[in-house]
Amino acid sequence: MGDLKRRCMWLSSAGIILILIYYLPFVSLNVPYIGLNVVENEAGKWQISNVDHLGWANQQGIKAGDTVALINQNKPSEHFTVSQYGIIEQAETLTINKSDELILYKVTNTATQDLIWYHILIPGLVFGILFIFSLFLYIKKRDDKAALLLILFFIAIGFSYLSSGASARIDILGIYINRITLSLIPVLFLEFLRVYFLQHGLILYSRRLLFALYGINGLLLVILSLFQIFGGRLSIIRYSFLAVFSVSILLCFYIIISRYMRYRNTVHKPVFKIIIVGFILSFFPFVVLVGLPSILFGVELIPGALGAVFLVFLPVVFLYLITAKSLFDIDFIISRIRYYSIICLIPTTLFLLIVIYIVREITFLQGIHVGLVAYIGIIVFLYIKEELDFSFRSKLFREKYNFQASLDRFSQTISRVMKPAELEEELIIEVMQVLPVKSISLFAMDLTDNSLVIKKGDPNYPTEENINWLNNNIRSISVGELIDIDSEVLLIVSKAEDKIHLVWIREKQNRTSFNQHEKVWLRTIASYASLVYENLRLIEGLTVKLEEAVSKKDPEHPWVMRLLFNLSEKERRRLALDLHDSALQHQLLWYRKLEIILEDEKIPEDLKKQLNNLAEGMLDVTHQIRETCNELFPPLLRESGIVEALKNLFANAQLRTNYVVNFDSKDFSMNLDYEHVLALYRIVQELLTNAAKHSKATEVNISLSNSNDILEFRYQDNGIGIDLNNLKSSLSHMGLSGIKERVSSLGGNTSLHSSLGKGLEVSICMVVEMMSRVSEQVV
Repeated sequence: MGDLKRRCMWLSSAGIILILIYYLPFVSLNVPYIGLNVVENEAGKWQISNVDHLGWANQQGIKAGDTVALINQNKPSEHFTVSQYGIIEQAETLTINKSDELILYKVTNTATQDLIWYHILIPGLVFGILFIFSLFLYIKKRDDKAALLLILFFIAIGFSYLSSGASARIDILGIYINRITLSLIPVLFLEFLRVYFLQHGLILYSRRLLFALYGINGLLLVILSLFQIFGGRLSIIRYSFLAVFSVSILLCFYIIISRYMRYRNTVHKPVFKIIIVGFILSFFPFVVLVGLPSILFGVELIPGALGAVFLVFLPVVFLYLITAKSLFDIDFIISRIRYYSIICLIPTTLFLLIVIYIVREITFLQGIHVGLVAYIGIIVFLYIKEELDFSFRSKLFREKYNFQASLDRFSQTISRVMKPAELEEELIIEVMQVLPVKSISLFAMDLTDNSLVIKKGDPNYPTEENINWLNNNIRSISVGELIDIDSEVLLIVSKAEDKIHLVWIREKQNRTSFNQHEKVWLRTIASYASLVYENLRLIEGLTVKLEEAVSKKDPEHPWVMRLLFNLSEKERRRLALDLHDSALQHQLLWYRKLEIILEDEKIPEDLKKQLNNLAEGMLDVTHQIRETCNELFPPLLRESGIVEALKNLFANAQLRTNYVVNFDSKDFSMNLDYEHVLALYRIVQELLTNAAKHSKATEVNISLSNSNDILEFRYQDNGIGIDLNNLKSSLSHMGLSGIKERVSSLGGNTSLHSSLGKGLEVSICMVVEMMSRVSEQVV
C-alpha cells in the first residue's frame, strides 16, 4: 500500500510538472509583453516611469515621462494590473499622451528576438538543465534524503526561471508559481545544507530557523491571496517577497561563512570552500553587474536575464558535491584564478584603450561590456593554455629538452645510488645530457682552509679571480642557489659544517646565456642532489655508530642488538619459507615420481631394493628439511603462546635425545608479545642444544613464572658443567653469549652458575608489562 501511494504521488507530481512546463511557455509566447511601469503623479495622471527595452512599448517608441490616458478605452486606474501592481499588462489598446498629443496604440504580439531569448529560450534552457540534473540525481541517489532535497531545490530554481515570463505578463498562476518557488529557493537550500552536513557529523543550525522562514513565506502567500481576492496594492507584496528572498540569501551566505571559519582547520574545509565559490560565481555577476549598477546609476552593465543565468553554477556545485567520490583541489584552482585575475588587468586595460582609440564614439556602457569580455576571455585563455601546456608539452617536445622528464629520470636514478661518488657521476652526466655546456666540474671546498679539490668532471680550475670571489662569499650562499659569474654558473649542491660541494658550469656551446627555465631546472636538480648527499652522509654516520655499538656490545644501547636479532629472525623466516616452497616441494615431487616407478612390476628385484633404499633416504631428507624449517621459523608460535610452544619443543626434543625435561609453568600468567615469546623460545632452543651436544645431561628442569611485571625463567641440568672462568675468553663464540645478548637487548638480566661436574644453571629476569600492553594495543 505504501509503494502504491508513493507511486501515485510521484505520478501526480510528474503530471503537474508536465502541465506547468507546457502552460508557462505558452503564456510567454501568446500573451504580449508590454513592459510599462506607471505611477500616479501630482496631477492625478498616470505617468510612465520605466519602459522595459524588451517590451512591446519600447518598439512603439513610448518613452518614460509620457502619460497614459486610456487602457482598453477605460481609465488606467480601472485596469487591475495598474491598480494592483503599478504595471501595464494584459491590455488590448493604449491611449498615450505624447507632448499633448493623444495617440492610440493597438497592442500586438510582436515578440523581438531578445524577448524570445530572455523570456523563453534562456528560462527553458535553465529549466531543462536543472530537470536533467534532477533525473540524474534521482537515479543515482534516490534513497538519500539530501539528494531529494537537492532535487526540490533544482526544481524550484527551474520553475522560478520558467515562470518569470508569465509572471512579468501578470498571469495569476505564473505569479503564484514564481513567488512560491522564489521563496522556496533559500529555504530548500538551507534544508539541504542541514541534512548534507548532518550526514557528515556537523550540525549547522537549529531547525527553528527553518520553521521561521517557512512561516514568513507562508504568511506572505496568505497576504498575497487576500490582496488578490479583496484588492490591494500587490506591488508591496512583491517587494516584500524580494526583501525576504534577499535576506534569506544573505542568511545562507552568513551561515556558510561562519561555519567555514569554525571548521576551516578540519577535513570539512574543502566542502565549505567549494560552496562559497559556487555562491560567488552564482550571485556575484547579478549583484555587481546588474543589481548595484541598476540601483546606483539606473543602468545594467549586463542584461538581468543574462546575469541570472549564472545562478546555474550553484546547482552544478551541489550536484558535484553529492555525487563525487573525491573533491578537486579547490585551493589550487582559486590560487591559479587569483593569479590570472591579477596579471590580466594590464593587457585588458591596454586592449580597452586601443579599442577606445580606434572606435572613438564608444559609450561608457559599451566600454564596460568590451572590458568584461576581454578580461574574462584572457583569464579563460590563460587557464586553458596552462592545462594544454601541461598535457601536451612532453608529447610535442623531445624528452631530452623536457626538463620535467629530466627531473623524473634523475630522481629515479639517484634513488639507487649508494655512494657520494655515484651521485656526483650521475649529476654531471644529467647536466651534460640536458644542457649544451662546454664543460662542467664538481668541486669539494674545505671551509677550514678554503682549499678546492676537483672530484669529477673537467680538471681545469676556475680563474683566480673567480676563486677569490668564491672564498669571500661562499659562507653566505645557500644550497640550491645559482650564481652567474662571467657567463659561467656556480651551483651549491651540498653544504656541511666543514665542507661544501659545488658544481661549476662553463658557458654554453652556442655562447647564449642560461635562460629562466634552465636556471630553475638547475636549482631543482641541485636540491635533489643535496637531499641525497645529506641522506648518504647520515647513513654513513649511522653505519659507523652501529658498527661501534655492535663491536663494543654497549649495554647502554640495547636497541642495537635488538635490531640485529630482529633482522636475524627475519632472515630465518625468509630462509624457512624458501626451503619449504622450493627444496621441500621438489623433494616431495621426486619422491612421488619414484613411487610411480616402483609400482612397475617389470623392475628387477635388486634394482627395486636399491630404489626403495633411495626412497627411504629421500623421506629422511624430507623430514630433516621439515625439521629445519620448524627450527628456523616455529609454526603457530604467535597463536599458541609461549607455554604451549615450549611443551611442543620439549616433546620433540625428548624424541631425539636421552635427557628428560621437567617443565613447570603453573605460576606463569603473562600475555607476552611476539618478540618476547620468540626470544624465550630461541633461548630454550639454544639451552636444549647445549644439553644434547655438550653437557651430557640426563635431566633438565625448566621453570617459567612471573610476579606482577617481572618475568622469571630458570634452567638447570645435571650435566658435566663448565668452567665459567675459561668461558669469558671465548664468550663471543658460544651459544651462552648469544643468550645473554638477546636477554640484554630486551632489557633483562642473565645469571650463569656452573662448575665442572655440577651442571649448569641459568636464571633470566626481565620486566615485560609495558611491552605486553603496547603489543596488545597494536594487535
